[in-house]
Formats: sequence, C-alpha cells, structure tokens
Amino acid sequence: MSTKHRLYLKQAWNLMKQNRLFTSIYIAATGLSIALVMTLFIIFYVKFAPIYPEYNRNRILTISTSMRVDKDNEGNWSCNSGVSYYFVSEYLQKLKHAEAVAAVETNNGTTLASKVGDKKAVKTFLRYVNADFWQVFTFQFLAGRGFSPEEQEAVQPVVVLSESFARRIFAHSTPLGEKIFFNGKEFTVIGVVKDPSNATPYATADAWTPITHNASSFINKEQMGFMGGIHAFMLASDKKELRREVLDMIDRYNQQDSVYRHEFFGQPDDYWMSTFRTGNNDEYGFSFWSLMKNYIFILIALIFIPALNLSGMISNRMDSRMSELGVRRAYGASSREIIRQVLWENLLLTATGSLLGLALSYLIILTTSDWILHLFDGVVTGSGSEINVTFEMLFNPIVFGSALLFCVLLNLISALIPTVWALKHSIINSIHSKR
Repeated sequence: MSTKHRLYLKQAWNLMKQNRLFTSIYIAATGLSIALVMTLFIIFYVKFAPIYPEYNRNRILTISTSMRVDKDNEGNWSCNSGVSYYFVSEYLQKLKHAEAVAAVETNNGTTLASKVGDKKAVKTFLRYVNADFWQVFTFQFLAGRGFSPEEQEAVQPVVVLSESFARRIFAHSTPLGEKIFFNGKEFTVIGVVKDPSNATPYATADAWTPITHNASSFINKEQMGFMGGIHAFMLASDKKELRREVLDMIDRYNQQDSVYRHEFFGQPDDYWMSTFRTGNNDEYGFSFWSLMKNYIFILIALIFIPALNLSGMISNRMDSRMSELGVRRAYGASSREIIRQVLWENLLLTATGSLLGLALSYLIILTTSDWILHLFDGVVTGSGSEINVTFEMLFNPIVFGSALLFCVLLNLISALIPTVWALKHSIINSIHSKR
C-alpha cells in the first residue's frame, strides 16, 4: 500500500471518529445489507457446491418423481414420489455412461434401535440404500466399509452407522462386528462414517442398510412398472450423453408398452435443479434462468436499495466537505485523485460494515439452520432433526470472495455517485459553499 493510500485511510479513520453517528448508521446499514446477501449466498452454496458427503454433485443426475398414464384413457393416471428399484436395477444401472446409480428409499419412517443386551430402544433414522450408494456419495469411513452388491443381493443383515449414532449406542465410534437391533431384527455393524449434515437430505441418516431389507422397495413390477418410492442418483461419466441415454431408453420403453406411458417431467435433473423440484406438477425442462430470475431480482434489490440510501448519506456529508474539496482542487488536485481519495475513505467504512455483516450472516445461519437452509427447497426427505452446519459450509473461498465483491460493489455505487456530483461544482462555488 502506498504512502498516499495510507494517508487516505488515516484521514478516513479521523473522519469516522469525528462523525460517530454517521459512522454508526453507515456501518449498521452496510452490515445488515451484506448479512442478507451473504445469507442468500450461503443458502445457495449449500445447495449447489460440493460439500461432504456430496462432493460429486457436479457429476450427478437425478430422477425423483414419475407418472404413469393409461394410453387408452389419458384421464386415468397415477403418480408416485419416486421410481421403482426395478427401474434402477434393470434399466438405469445398465446405461453406458452411468458409472454408478444410487437407489435411496424415500419412504423411511422412525425405527427403534438397541444394542444386544440393552432393553432400552431409541428412535433412529434408518435409511435403505443400494451398494452403489457408497460410490455416488463420498462418505469418509472412520472404520470398516460399506456393504457390497453381493451382500445386498444376499439380503445380508449388515449396517453402516454414523459416528454420533455409534457413540450413542455403543459409547465408542468403532463397534465393528457388534450386533444391533432395528425394530427387533439383528444386524451386524460393518462400517462407521463421519456424520453427514441434514443439509444433504438424501445422504443423511443415523444408519444405512441394504435396500433389499425393505420389502416396499420391491413392489410388483407388472403392477407399478417404473413407479416406486426411490430417488435415483446417477454418477455420470458424461452428463450430456447420460441424459440422452435415459431419455432414449424411456422413449423406447413407452413405444413398446401398449398399455401405459411413463412420464418423468423433463428428468433427469442436474443435482442443483432437483432441489427446486416440487413434485409431479413441474414444467418440462425448466431452466437455470427460469428458476433464478426471481432470486436475481432479490439480489439486485439487496445491492442497489442500500447503495442508494448510503449514497444519500454520503451526499449529505460531501456537502460539508465542499470547501475542502474546492481548496484541494485549487492547489492542483485532479478530479480523479479526489474520487480515488473518497473511495478509499469510504472503503474503510464499507469494509467494517462488511465484516459485521459477514459475522451477522453466520449468526443467522447458525441460529436458524433448521429451516432457513430449506427456504427454497422443493420436496425434501430427511430425518426432520435440526441441521448441523459444518465448517466447510460457512468458511470457504466462494463465500469470502462473494463478500469481498459485494463490499467493493457497494462501495463504488454508494460513494462514486455523490462524489462525481460534488465535483461538478466550480472551484469558486465549492470554496464559498459554506459562507
């Protein structure tokens, strides 16, 4: 930083101390504005960015809902909250560009769990998944492993526990080989993973066991076809090609089925898009811009409305400094140099407000995480408990970069306009403005 810039900041600090009411109001207004913007940024970061255990989000395509229509009677149709395991195993998993297809049962209820010899049972969230689940979702295993396709097909009574649940039941985090009862059925613990957050609703659970243990996942394929209670997550080697494969496969199936036509409402979705899907009534092929335009308008309002208000406050302060600006211009200071000085002075105020706003946004997220992170969600399946916000959700380069960018933008808009307006006065009028 040059000597001139240090002088600008020193002068800004003295002005802040001299005008404490203005400083307090300006910092509070800036902080509140940035807090709202950063809260919005963090919500969408949690939805879109790769976070544990969903580091593969940018490679995932999903199918979460389906409908079947009678070809002879279009008014006779039925919908479901997902697809069938038959559809996953016999069709999706055989596609060329699908490296793995996770089948996650969405109709999970409360399960009673207890260890062997313990008469007291506790309520827990047991999720039924297939073996590919451990490839699509990148869990960190603290001990053991996930179950294999062979164990799944053999309906082996094996289970993977979350770290916190393992400690809750067994009082330690490595209970490999130990027995646990779920609704009276005995399972063997083969793995323990680092706890996921409820902000990743389809990956989170207290325990995971092979989907073959859930009879409702294997409904009669002749009766229900592709419809069921499973959310499918496809890990793509090439998303564009995989989407084309899925759509072609569905089209071929519908052509050969003389009784029914299956509809998937523009799916498969990119992972981020699936978080906005609200069920069976979404339009076909909704796009990024159709989803984001409302939020863009909110963001613009959060930037420009506070900036205009702050600009008005700076304009009033500039009136009191007209004589100073006139004298500086009379001694040869250029308009560009004066604008640079005001921007640097204002940057100190804006940066202070930005730090306050960033801290306030973290406080908002931490204290309201059980509902605010689901603010723009469609249909969400989870345990229903409070969301645990992790370090990587809040402290990451994207969030800090967004805060810095907004700080600079707010500084430019709020300070540049009144400064340029003040410099339109002649030097004589500026010097004599307070007489």
